[in-house]
Amino acid sequence: MDDRKWILNELRTLITENLELEAPEALDESMRLYDDLQIDSIMVLQLMVYIEEVFQVSLPDEGVDPEHFLTIGSLAELIESFRRTAV
Repeated sequence: MDDRKWILNELRTLITENLELEAPEALDESMRLYDDLQIDSIMVLQLMVYIEEVFQVSLPDEGVDPEHFLTIGSLAELIESFRRTAV
């Protein structure tokens, strides 16, 4: 499994198990967090904590562009960029 698919699978697990939301079996990168998955702003903060734990990255408290939290694809790109810089 390539890195991007692994990230998407882990994001789906976080959304369904940790945030206790419904999500399709395979997340489409164009899915919008707020509109399609019904994630609210509080859940985004929780999701950031889970992302740091699962992906072993450190997201800054400030300075993360809200655009990264629009779609599953933009969130996956954010995770990939932080994983690259953590290596």
